[in-house]
Amino acid sequence: MSRRVLLAALFGVLAWVGPLRAQTNDPSFRVVNNTPNVINEVYASPSNERSWGQDRLGTEVIAPGGLHIVRLPADGNCNYDVRIVYQGGSAEERRNLNTCQMVDLVLGGGAAPPPRTAGPQGGGNRAQPGSQQQGNPSFNLVNQSGRVIEEFYASPSAQQNWGPDRLGDEIVQPGATFAVRLPQGDCNYDIRVVWQGGQSQERRNVNMCALTNYTVR
Repeated sequence: MSRRVLLAALFGVLAWVGPLRAQTNDPSFRVVNNTPNVINEVYASPSNERSWGQDRLGTEVIAPGGLHIVRLPADGNCNYDVRIVYQGGSAEERRNLNTCQMVDLVLGGGAAPPPRTAGPQGGGNRAQPGSQQQGNPSFNLVNQSGRVIEEFYASPSAQQNWGPDRLGDEIVQPGATFAVRLPQGDCNYDIRVVWQGGQSQERRNVNMCALTNYTVR
């Protein structure tokens, strides 16, 4: 009798531990909006991917004080990059988050997020003291040119070469958007767009930290 009781207890423990271990491999998490701003979009993509993917909110928004559960596939991947876009266009990003070990992604503590859409007079674009502006230069490339973009280069203005094609093996179709991820730091970039057929366009000394979308027409 005691042996049966012991086996039953053992199976009960295994039945409880099994779901618990499965939960630790689940990258899903809650976005908690403690800012005074409405969150319009939430992106969560594996850190090794180049694109932000789909807006995880769909047609919903997260009001100040609200929360939203972001469901992600339990496929063994735990490292995610997260991008939050607020009403008005300001955005913030979190990189290389282990979301399997995270229940809540809490945004703000009553303070507004740093804006990224302010112009030269706006201030608050995450510049740091010093002669060279610092911040988050990542942005969305929006193709409204009516032509296929085959290559896209973005390199710090102080750099002597264009560096890698930011699209990799991908292209940007007319009307499409591509998330260009750049390292935190320098804000001033030179931009080069190459369309299908070889025609190109360049812009110099663009303050990418002040942009959410870079539209090519």
